[in-house]
Amino acid sequence: MNLWKFQLAKMLSSMQPNQDQVGRRVIMYHSINPTNGKTRDIYTISKDKFVKHIELLAYHHKNRTSLVVPLTNPEPTGVSITFDDGYSDTLTVAAKLLCSENLPFSVFVTAQNIINGDSRYLNKTQLIELCQMPNVTIGSHGFAHLHLSDLPNELIKNELRQSKQLLEDLTGKPVETMSYPHGSYNAKVSAIAAEVGFKFAATSNWGAYSPGLNPLEIPRIDVWSYDDEKTLNQKLKGKWDWMKRFV
Repeated sequence: MNLWKFQLAKMLSSMQPNQDQVGRRVIMYHSINPTNGKTRDIYTISKDKFVKHIELLAYHHKNRTSLVVPLTNPEPTGVSITFDDGYSDTLTVAAKLLCSENLPFSVFVTAQNIINGDSRYLNKTQLIELCQMPNVTIGSHGFAHLHLSDLPNELIKNELRQSKQLLEDLTGKPVETMSYPHGSYNAKVSAIAAEVGFKFAATSNWGAYSPGLNPLEIPRIDVWSYDDEKTLNQKLKGKWDWMKRFV
């Protein structure tokens, strides 16, 4: 989505009513640009905007208008914060801000990125440091970030099992949450995820995590580089739920 399409979508969303449906909003971040420099990546948000997001979430949390809770919490309302891919700025930028406000969050790590030594992503030392911070849940984002629904059963199982095992070995903690790489999943993939030992899995499907939904098919809300705190607030109130037809 480029800027003019986003501006059109934002205008359309501002005219939508708030959604009163029961359910928790699970928001999905990826990378944060610590320098606030320009980026063409819609999934890389500036640090300035991210700080404003955290201020908004912390305000609602402190005033108990919308509690921020872990993804695994049974609370049927509120907000859960997630990060995909395991970028190093999740530790160096996001974690410090979130922990200072005592806000829980989940980080879904692609295991191969740790092994490859790409500086954009968490390394072993950084992962261990992150997992020891308060209110952090480390989850899997697959081993090699493959489209799981395109794979045969045995390869799906290997992708998930190897990722889970590596993260557990490094952190010394059970890994029972995941998000599907590329949002690629189907009934076969979620069944194998359960077989491997995952209890919660986040999708890229737009919507609210409502009571009764399969915990291995949790909907989320995309956060984009264009989103200021007003847009995030709109998304939390369901004004962007019409996007589920397109995302």
